[in-house]
Amino acid sequence: MGRSGGIARLSDPSLLERLCKAAPWLGDIVAALIAEQAKVPTGRFAGYRLRVLDGTSICHPGADRTTWRLHVGYNLATAQVDQLELTDIHGAENLQRLTYAPGDIVLADRYYARPRDLRPVIDAGADFIVRTGWNSLRLLQTNGEPFDLFAALAAQQEQEGEVQVRVHEGMTGTPPPPPLALRLIVRRKDPQQAQAEQERLLKAARKHGKKPDPRSLEAAKYILLLTSLPATTFPPADILTLYRFRWQIELAFKRFKSLAGLDSLPAKKPELARAWLYARLIVAIIAEQIAGQVPDSPPSGCGNPTG
Repeated sequence: MGRSGGIARLSDPSLLERLCKAAPWLGDIVAALIAEQAKVPTGRFAGYRLRVLDGTSICHPGADRTTWRLHVGYNLATAQVDQLELTDIHGAENLQRLTYAPGDIVLADRYYARPRDLRPVIDAGADFIVRTGWNSLRLLQTNGEPFDLFAALAAQQEQEGEVQVRVHEGMTGTPPPPPLALRLIVRRKDPQQAQAEQERLLKAARKHGKKPDPRSLEAAKYILLLTSLPATTFPPADILTLYRFRWQIELAFKRFKSLAGLDSLPAKKPELARAWLYARLIVAIIAEQIAGQVPDSPPSGCGNPTG
């Protein structure tokens, strides 16, 4: 455009060099758009703001594994991204990718169930509902003794229930911090769902020439959610209902990748790739703002939690 208008002439290498240097500037534009979006008044669920945290992988041409990772905070009330961070492959998924405010409830999948990431959310005045696996955390009884998860699962009579637990954070100090007391929400899956998950585990084990851990096959029959929300106002059914909203970020990722073409990253050079990604994200964020709201419940109705 500059050449056709007689304004300037740039060789391809010069143009690419300028694009590489533009990455920080483009990143600032993304941050400004996100900050403006975060000012939009948000709806509340019983006085809380619902947010989802998740990450998605991006690969450069010819890569067979993750090159970049996009960490996204998603506001369920406005159906828009309210926080975003782009990292390389070393940027791990953790709850501290978001900045929290009192009244926030963050929903996250099992990759975020890490012992030292939970307390800072509570310290910020926020709460969490995080899916967990049977071996994700070291759980304790309220008296500090080891917690036998599988005995608790076997003892559960109803389809939904909860157990009071503490999380061993592995933290030291003088004095040591008080134990983190949480609720473990348990839901027995429908037989078809449990069987599908067990078959997935068996297939994955065969692919690697291994046998699945029997405990994994047993845990596949249940949905396990760890939460800091009070039982007096959030019974197990409400916790499970809230976690079901996490599916919306999966649709958001699909829209982002469709609008921004994030699946077709053309650059390998880190500076150029970062500039390209930020430029595409600017387009996607503006398009999201124009598009408006998405439905507030899954198309299939009251399905079971996933993720």
